[in-house]
Amino acid sequence: MKNISNIKVAILAIVLVVGIYSCTSDTEYLKYTKDGEVSYTGTIDSLEILPGKNRVEIQGLIIGDPKVTEVRVYWNNNNDSIVEPVVRTTGIDIISIIVDGLAENVYNFVVKTFDSEENSSIPISRSAEVYGDRYIASLFNRPLVSNVLVDSNLIINFAEMDLSTGILRSEVEYTTTTGSLNTIVVDIADSSVDIADFQTGSTYRYRSVFIPVAESIDDFYTAFESVKPIPTPILGNSAVPFLASITDGRWGTLAEPWVTNDAAKNHGGLGGWDEWNGNIFNLESGWGAPGITNGKIYQVVNAEPATYQLKVKLRDTNHSIDDEGGSYFVITKGNSGLPDVEALTTDPEVLGYKRILGTSSLDYVIEFTVDEMTEISLGELTTQSDTGRFANIISWEILVVN
Repeated sequence: MKNISNIKVAILAIVLVVGIYSCTSDTEYLKYTKDGEVSYTGTIDSLEILPGKNRVEIQGLIIGDPKVTEVRVYWNNNNDSIVEPVVRTTGIDIISIIVDGLAENVYNFVVKTFDSEENSSIPISRSAEVYGDRYIASLFNRPLVSNVLVDSNLIINFAEMDLSTGILRSEVEYTTTTGSLNTIVVDIADSSVDIADFQTGSTYRYRSVFIPVAESIDDFYTAFESVKPIPTPILGNSAVPFLASITDGRWGTLAEPWVTNDAAKNHGGLGGWDEWNGNIFNLESGWGAPGITNGKIYQVVNAEPATYQLKVKLRDTNHSIDDEGGSYFVITKGNSGLPDVEALTTDPEVLGYKRILGTSSLDYVIEFTVDEMTEISLGELTTQSDTGRFANIISWEILVVN
């Protein structure tokens, strides 16, 4: 009896299942696929987002799917987008999309392809930083070391810069001797630029060019800075072999533009020019020659308002701090020459001086400032005994500091 009961239960269960199935529509399952089978287009390949100035460039490849008809780019949480039509070829198609008008910020871009039936690809996202005025404000021009202007020849010397700043080059814009405007590009690897046709008295301006990252699609420029180079006063007859206007044996008097006073001519009416050591500049006393009191040799040049350096290079000297009077390199304002030794420290026209000593470096540098356009006198002033004193001068030079 128990087995018969089990059989009845099983038969009843089968009947119930069949009944339920017979009451269900043959298409009921379609409610779970009512939109049809999902179809995806091919994704964009080799996607890159290249940053620029308030813009980016979307780059990628469409390789396999011939049905792709457009690419859409989304950003700002899909609140902004751009659509780029795609005309497929039989090969690989390169996609390049510019998204501009972007504020300076970091963005996440989502890129999808679509076909004509609005089927899309799986989205691909990339982040990129957009640069703008804040980045530009952080840039600075490549520093200048010096401007050397002689007549119409201008040499601009640049300082080195850390390449990690992204600096690429500088641009110099100047007026030529014919009045035209010219621009020279100075690569960051170059430390100077030589301009042979600079219009004296004019200004030039320059700026530097940077990129924030290597893949940037835009260059970024600093603001132009204007510079008026100061003409370098050129000394005449200023280095070995010095020229003499008159000689007699070993000794002579320096030729123009040097001016030599009578006190410096202690070798039979001659002095300052020495045939020894390659025709050198030398005010020497002793060894049979009398001492010198306020001997002066100088020349006069024009100087614009600026700070300068007088550089004098010696071969050797034996002047001592214990010597009475002493020997000096002196710069004064005006064309009247050098003061006497006794007035050196009090003369208001003295712009700078330095005492010559055997214990000092053989390279003398005297910095001085000119406040207005003027003539200046510079040279050697000495009071020295007949015990044997000399200062063999190899060269004189003036440099513009700023």
